[in-house]
Amino acid sequence: MDRKYANRIVMDVGLGVCLYDFVEIGDAYLYPSDGAAHHRVTFRLMVFRPFVGEVLVGRVAQCNENGIKVSLGFFDDIFVPSYLLQTPSEFDPRENVWVWTYNSDEPGEPAVRYPMEVDEPIRFRVRSINFAHIKHSGSSSSGAVGGLGSVATGPVGPVGGPVNPKVEIEVGGVGGVRRPRSDTLTGDDGTGGPVAPMQLVGTTNEDGLGMLAWWG
Repeated sequence: MDRKYANRIVMDVGLGVCLYDFVEIGDAYLYPSDGAAHHRVTFRLMVFRPFVGEVLVGRVAQCNENGIKVSLGFFDDIFVPSYLLQTPSEFDPRENVWVWTYNSDEPGEPAVRYPMEVDEPIRFRVRSINFAHIKHSGSSSSGAVGGLGSVATGPVGPVGGPVNPKVEIEVGGVGGVRRPRSDTLTGDDGTGGPVAPMQLVGTTNEDGLGMLAWWG
């Protein structure tokens, strides 16, 4: 079970971590030319799937003009789009970082610039959880990769395999909405690269959120 589900995305469920326990183990079946016993089982799986509104702490992995990508160490497909960063924030192309400009309510106080440095810890709130169901649109095959209980091993086919350019992407999930493949919701640059089967969209536009260094 761990070889099949651990560190894999189970569509519409989450990231498999490890087997929790077996609920039921059925009768054993023997097949010709196979010395193993096969059982139909019911089991529980420990998964990573934060709820919408949960506050998490990760590290800034990358910045671009669309927003910030965040990593938790074991899960990297987290994106905070530019419109969900602190207001007002602007992207500095020279330093390749986002900068929040804080304007004090006190008269005469100068504005303070707070950069969002790469590799620094950041606190964010989960805005939505999106699962990308990939449909083949070629003439030879059709259907969706995924579904409840299905395991996604890569963008199209096994991890490391070629990416089929003839695919249709449906982004859905808790709090999710359908969007084109290239937009600021996912941070995808539209170059046809691999699509994350599960992605968290976060926000830092609240008091106490953002870089940990800002709040002491």
